[in-house]
Amino acid sequence: MIELTINGKKLQAGKGMTIFNVARENNIYIPHLCWDRRLKPYGGCRLCLVEVEGQRKLMASCSSPAENGMVVHTDTPALQKARKTVLELLLVHHPLDCPICDKAGECSLQDLAYKYGPSQSRFYGERKHDPEATSPLIDRNPNRCILCGRCVRVCWEHQGVGAINLIGRGFKTKISPAFEETLDCEFCGQCIDTCP
Repeated sequence: MIELTINGKKLQAGKGMTIFNVARENNIYIPHLCWDRRLKPYGGCRLCLVEVEGQRKLMASCSSPAENGMVVHTDTPALQKARKTVLELLLVHHPLDCPICDKAGECSLQDLAYKYGPSQSRFYGERKHDPEATSPLIDRNPNRCILCGRCVRVCWEHQGVGAINLIGRGFKTKISPAFEETLDCEFCGQCIDTCP
């Protein structure tokens, strides 16, 4: 067992646990989008950043191991600013039309956008994809995707199928079957279920 402090609370953790898992086990909320209990730590969304005393940079809590004597802060002005910037970057390509979205009211991204702002992004870019009907059961709108990779990872790591992947670069990046073929999978729905 190791001992660490999160937000002034002394905690014990098992060896090999991440800061995120220690916090979660002790009902300390750390914002996140790419984390899923079934998957290996990824650190892609950067919303789970924390401050660790003695470290110069903010650390992704989902992929940083908890260490003995560590002092962690999960909600400081620097973290709020970093999370707001990360959300601005994520929302550059995501339309803010929550009332007409199927996930409205049950959306982690929407909750985080309300909590940390931003009402408007300082960043600009354009990513336009046509909605896709790559399978008879699943219609996807790549313009709503924030490219967190959870669906890809659950398909590869949890289901062992690997039917989808991140393809393209820059504004052309999207989630799609290889070579933009039709979706050839078992239609388990895990990719839809894990989407934030």
